[in-house]
Amino acid sequence: MGNSPVPLSIEQIRKELPATWEVLTIDVVPKIARVYKLSQYLDGIKVITVLANLANEMDHHPEILLSYSSVRVELYTHSLKGLSSFDLQFAISAENLFSNL
Repeated sequence: MGNSPVPLSIEQIRKELPATWEVLTIDVVPKIARVYKLSQYLDGIKVITVLANLANEMDHHPEILLSYSSVRVELYTHSLKGLSSFDLQFAISAENLFSNL
């Protein structure tokens, strides 16, 4: 991404976060998350590959959990221990890539 992340409040994130994503707090750290529901395990591998490429392009890397019929993505800005413009941009970009899921 090249720039520094701009801190965002939970309220700011909620205004622009795609509806398929949620805001949650884990161990007092606000995060955003989405679950992609899939019909086949290998579809999850494909989703992870696309998300990994996006993460590398953005230099902003989420936690990704693969289950048989789903992929869960959690994201926050580690350096801020909170949410930032990077998290919001990742969610919006991922949503654009997977608008059909």
